[in-house]
Amino acid sequence: MPALRLHTLKLRLIMESVIKLLALNPRSIEIRLIEGRDEAYIRVNEGYFSLVTGAKINISSALQEGVNLLNLMIKTYPLIERIRRGLFGQDWCGRFELYIDGKLRGTYNQSGGVLLGSGEYTVAKIELNIELKPPDDDDIEKPPGDIEKQLLSIRNRLEKIRGMNPTHFQNVGYSTPYIILKNNIKINVWKNLVEVDHVFLIDPEGNCCFAGYVSWVRRKKFYRALQQIRNDFPNI
Repeated sequence: MPALRLHTLKLRLIMESVIKLLALNPRSIEIRLIEGRDEAYIRVNEGYFSLVTGAKINISSALQEGVNLLNLMIKTYPLIERIRRGLFGQDWCGRFELYIDGKLRGTYNQSGGVLLGSGEYTVAKIELNIELKPPDDDDIEKPPGDIEKQLLSIRNRLEKIRGMNPTHFQNVGYSTPYIILKNNIKINVWKNLVEVDHVFLIDPEGNCCFAGYVSWVRRKKFYRALQQIRNDFPNI
């Protein structure tokens, strides 16, 4: 019994801990539900958003400058409804993704047992501090047209690498810079557990603009193509 109580206490502390994030001049804040049983929703300050699996929802309208409270929640059906839907005996579960300006900033998941149904469970509590600051003079003087042209040019070249397969941006957080251009455009790379090479094109604001991977047999040509990009564009 003491071990069980300790385990329950640890679980409760994990679930009730607050995650703190900072967003500087964000254009959009989005949440995507990856998995939710029985129902998933978000409380954002005084706002409420229901979620559909796989779809992103923009919660920017409920946010304000300063600290915002986000609660990622799961609600279970009443016991009779769980039995009717074939959910009796199944745990509740929730997995959410948070995006700031299109870039994945965090994945949050929890699960647990259900006794009688009609319960509400917190997957994650997030304090999102939004800071709005005027851009620096350097930022104002940057020619966005040139940056957009370079991003498009590099993306086209990455897409044309033989054997390149577009993929999701979700693993960009594991990647490290391989090429950094003078205007702070980055080309990041990452190898997954089975040694498959991934590439991510990231704009100066940190948003991922392209993600792809190549098979093992294309590895040499892949890095040769990246080296050619390094040679053709001014880099640090």
